[in-house]
Amino acid sequence: MSKRLRTPLLLLGMLTSLCACAESTPPPATDNPGYPEHVDLAGQTYQLENAGQACVLRKPDQSVLPLDIPSPCHFSVGKDGQAHVETFQGVPIVMVLHVAPVADSKLECRSQYKAIRLIKGQLEPSVLAQSASCLRGVGDQKNYTAMFDW
Repeated sequence: MSKRLRTPLLLLGMLTSLCACAESTPPPATDNPGYPEHVDLAGQTYQLENAGQACVLRKPDQSVLPLDIPSPCHFSVGKDGQAHVETFQGVPIVMVLHVAPVADSKLECRSQYKAIRLIKGQLEPSVLAQSASCLRGVGDQKNYTAMFDW
């Protein structure tokens, strides 16, 4: 095999391997094992619950905030395995996610998510965002902040 042919084949093989590794993470299970469903904000505990196939956030006073996200859902997960709370300009923000595998695929997902901030003692949900990926982890600060007017 000539050197001219070997280099492109080697690069093609490396690229194929890289793509396979990037896509090899399976989507999360739909029954939420190990995903946080409660979070503490300003000393109060908030709990995610299923209400007729939709997620709601139960407040400490037992009232609920509808999220317009399908069930099951969970909070974004920090390195400690707990719900991640992002703080921006002194305001705590959490991310609620619904991640669902695409039918007939073991690697693809569709995700819906909403940021919720506690501002001036009131919960304020953002608009619903969608992604064609299996969202995991904390994410970037702009995912928490960009969907609000500051």
